[in-house]
Amino acid sequence: MNQKFNLVLFFLTLTIIAPLHLPMVIAQTTQVQNNSNKNGEKDVDDTFDKSDEDPPGIGNNGTTRWNRWEKAFENVFNQSDEDPPVDIKDGTTRGSSLCLVSPGLIEVEGKIWNTRPIFIWQGQLSRIEIHPSNNEEVLWTFDIQENEEIVDYSGEELEPGSTYRWRIFDSTNSIAGMQQRTFSIIDVEEHEAITQDLAKLDQDLNKQGATKEAIAFAKVQFFAERNLWSDALSEVFKVKKPSIELQDFRSNILQRLCQGEEN
Repeated sequence: MNQKFNLVLFFLTLTIIAPLHLPMVIAQTTQVQNNSNKNGEKDVDDTFDKSDEDPPGIGNNGTTRWNRWEKAFENVFNQSDEDPPVDIKDGTTRGSSLCLVSPGLIEVEGKIWNTRPIFIWQGQLSRIEIHPSNNEEVLWTFDIQENEEIVDYSGEELEPGSTYRWRIFDSTNSIAGMQQRTFSIIDVEEHEAITQDLAKLDQDLNKQGATKEAIAFAKVQFFAERNLWSDALSEVFKVKKPSIELQDFRSNILQRLCQGEEN
């Protein structure tokens, strides 16, 4: 199966299960938060602690477990050995340990919403550069630390409706970039509409006491519904203190997206 198609199916699975689980997540986190305010015994994020005795997806107090990420993930990527090899897009090399994931590998028509994107890859890099698509001007450069595989863009805000390239280097002294990917920010009107809708979603969830991971899950669904797969994936990696289940999920989804390189 094609790896982009796999990811689309995965996020569609999330859009199906998220509406079923999110109201319970919000209700449970709100209840726990209220209890915590009274006796100080439990933090909201403790709602997602996992017990070996819990049934899949449900905690011992009836709350939704974050292994639902893994369940959706496995349902989509459960491929047989007979499946044909995935298509490798420009920017990935079969037999190489380097895989540029986002932006550029997974989004529809190379379009993203975030004007300060998160760059995600697997493999060893030394430097990233961001250029306009039509010239060699360096808009932003970042030296990569050893074993670093995710970087937040910290340059000047990128412009809706514009197209860019991120180029990677294997050493800080490289003259020519090893590989590059092209991505575009969605047009101004669509960008403004999504920004407003996202702000309202974030405000509503925070008012209801949703945890950081519950909010991330809702935003994944939000972007997936709009075919903004790179932005959806980025939300998975924005949680600063992820649960063990979410950490495992992050690793697994990158491995699956990049597995075609190793076949």
